[in-house]
Amino acid sequence: MISYKKLSSLLFAILVVSSVGCSKKTLPTSEVNFISGNSGTITMRAIGNGQKEQDGISDAERNAFNVILFRGLPESEQKTALVGTNEAEELAKNKSYFDKFYSQMRYKTFVMSSIPVSILSKQNGVSKSLAVDIKINLVALRKDLEQNNIIRKFGF
Repeated sequence: MISYKKLSSLLFAILVVSSVGCSKKTLPTSEVNFISGNSGTITMRAIGNGQKEQDGISDAERNAFNVILFRGLPESEQKTALVGTNEAEELAKNKSYFDKFYSQMRYKTFVMSSIPVSILSKQNGVSKSLAVDIKINLVALRKDLEQNNIIRKFGF
């Protein structure tokens, strides 16, 4: 017969093992904050990751565009998503446009400035992240999305 002490130890071990196996997986985040905006531009501070500083800057820029296109940015001129909130559906529906936009770095044509405001933090030789202030030309981006039939013109 199993003693109470052994049984409780066994239950505790099972509980610990099951909680480790069921731990929550972390989802990628888009850490983007509004700084300022006027005359059809928006400036944001975004966090980017990469092995080199330039990789981190590009990642931060892509994060900023993802927020503008698919989420919107509270307190800014662009409170709602420019394209739509169902990111997977919009990316699939307009695959060729977004392939060029991201893979061929076409998004950089809408970046007016991209200034790192922190250094690429490293831990044990592995890069982590850096903060970048990014200014985007919203007027040109919106016009390009309209011309490529990704969004409709306002009021039509």
